[in-house]
Amino acid sequence: MVKSKKNTELELNEEEMDENIEYENEIEHDEDLEEGEDMEDDEEEEIEEKEGNELKKPRLENQAQKNQLTAEQKAANRQAQKQLKNERKAQNPSYEIIREAKEIWETLRLKRNTKDERKQLMERLMKIIRGRVQEIIFKHDASRIIQCAIKYGNQSQRSEIAKELKGKYVELSKSIYGRFIISRVLAYCTEERASVISEFYGKVLKLIKHKEASLVIEEAYSQYANASQRTALVEEFYGPEFALFKSNKNRSIEQLMEQPIKKENILKHLQHTLTSILGKGGWDITAHTIVHRALMEYFQYADERNIQSMVEFVKDHIVHILHTREGAFVARKAILYGTPKERKYIIKTFKSYVAKIACEQYGHTVLLTIFDCVDDTTLIQKSILSEITKKVKPTTTVIGTEEDAENVGLINVITNRWGSRVALYLLSHREGKYFSPSDIKLLEEGDAIREKTSKKDPEIRRKELLKAFSPAMIEICTKYAEQLIRDRVSSSVVLETVRYAVGEKNELIQAIAGVNKGTIEEFEENHKEEKEEDEYFNAIKKLAAEKAEAKYVEVEKEHPFVNRTSNQLIKNIILLSKSEDEEIQKLGKAFIKAFYDSIKDNLTYWVKHCAEDAVHTSGTAYALLALLENADDEITKEIKTSLKSVIPKIKINKENKAPSNANNAGNKKRKRNGGGKAQKPKVDKSKLDGGEYLTGIEKFIKTLKN
Repeated sequence: MVKSKKNTELELNEEEMDENIEYENEIEHDEDLEEGEDMEDDEEEEIEEKEGNELKKPRLENQAQKNQLTAEQKAANRQAQKQLKNERKAQNPSYEIIREAKEIWETLRLKRNTKDERKQLMERLMKIIRGRVQEIIFKHDASRIIQCAIKYGNQSQRSEIAKELKGKYVELSKSIYGRFIISRVLAYCTEERASVISEFYGKVLKLIKHKEASLVIEEAYSQYANASQRTALVEEFYGPEFALFKSNKNRSIEQLMEQPIKKENILKHLQHTLTSILGKGGWDITAHTIVHRALMEYFQYADERNIQSMVEFVKDHIVHILHTREGAFVARKAILYGTPKERKYIIKTFKSYVAKIACEQYGHTVLLTIFDCVDDTTLIQKSILSEITKKVKPTTTVIGTEEDAENVGLINVITNRWGSRVALYLLSHREGKYFSPSDIKLLEEGDAIREKTSKKDPEIRRKELLKAFSPAMIEICTKYAEQLIRDRVSSSVVLETVRYAVGEKNELIQAIAGVNKGTIEEFEENHKEEKEEDEYFNAIKKLAAEKAEAKYVEVEKEHPFVNRTSNQLIKNIILLSKSEDEEIQKLGKAFIKAFYDSIKDNLTYWVKHCAEDAVHTSGTAYALLALLENADDEITKEIKTSLKSVIPKIKINKENKAPSNANNAGNKKRKRNGGGKAQKPKVDKSKLDGGEYLTGIEKFIKTLKN
């Protein structure tokens, strides 16, 4: 029977659909094709081509067809696919080794294995891979097997694998899977570490430009290499001579730069290498500290003209490298030597990262350099200060309440060890008690360069920045006075805000003085946390709150006048009344009046509190003494009158042991740095009065009687 072309086409399409469903390799053909033979042959070729594609990647065209299959057909399909996959893998000569090793690996990697079980599994695995490690290391699944063997093997097994890989480490570092084996060898095979790093000698410049190998070089340099090995790796940036001829002695860059001929050649090769690396589009040097060091050495020894030409290449990378010591050095030099246009570009790249940079150990020094040398203070206000003081909405806050969330950005900065330095630098500039001599020396090194590259007077620049920064600081310190004065870091910022901030500070003074109102019992009652009866336990919320408030846990339950940090701050603000500056002196006197008004109703209570434990309440006693010594005659007279009848009855407890009275029973003891019991106070002979050491409350009473 002869079929029409149309019927034949439909039949072939139906057959194709069946083959897609059942993944078969046969096509049914009609025996009596007579008409349209040539056209049907072409259709058959197309069907065969489609068949080949389906065999390579079998799949169903729609879910409806899949649902038509019976359970037996589905099982047959899965078996056929599995068999095809195994046949394809079997063509790999290492297939059997990998298959056997993988079966052991599946069990070996489990954490529940005992020590003996893991030992037996490792012995079986080593029998399979011994002598054949190099054959399988570039496969993604086999790479994991070798990594696992290095991790769980004993020292001899690890060394055996590392020695078998000898000579392959450079090639292995370029593999997307193989580089993880090198990481394991460097981490676990300490005896072979030197030989692994030595294989990279002479090839560092090529490998540092490779996507995968650069990560291996960085890991070896930053985590595992010793000082001489680091020098050997980084000196390949100096030229071919240093890549080919390695010295047994540790050649430092300082020694090499003493020779004028070598200095010129080294700087030339450094410039060529670094420009080729930095000019490579899309290449990120954030994590490559070896490149950071090479850049630092170039900026350290190159002349002004060459540094300025290098700024053009490095300006896009500054925001990514300033978190390291070397990167921060490069960033400071680039900003100091850059043109106004380049400085503006660099500052613009800091967008959304300023608060993070301010809280970094090295990054914050870059911001200080910007404050010192950038003439465009409006740009600094918009791009730097606005980001530090802007309001954000994080998930948790240091205060721990949702209404405080919008101010957490600035709070996090001024309560951070490094971030507080940024605020202190804007407020008090280079005051010695906040910045070490080495920090000041570091900043002073830029003053000579600034004189050549900046035009604005430094004092005018500083006043403009202080004026812009002050309103936000006064607002935050006023609103969160109670929390900030208790923190060891932020209390210094509060003091300098009172002293140097520009603007109306009466509310700030009243806020700091006002937190001292009431007794310890009243404070505890007002700050008692009440939990609702129907409130469910949320573990995630609890952990987040504990993390956010970790450094406040011990001190938030203390009355501000009892806390060591806050009462020291109170004393320092009172002492501002003796300042030579008239404006600061007025602030000190205003605070004395406000502070006395807040405690005068409970003055007797505080004197008795100090007398009950003269050793551990010395901070409170010295704050009272500072008030008595610096207050005007009117306040002094009121203090003496109110305490006249109390002083004769007071008994002072000078034992170095806190009494367990009602006032202290509810308070959680503050942790001491050294742990254990409080140490006896060191006796300063210059403070002895008639051969007897006087505590703070004793000095207060003695001054009161006089």
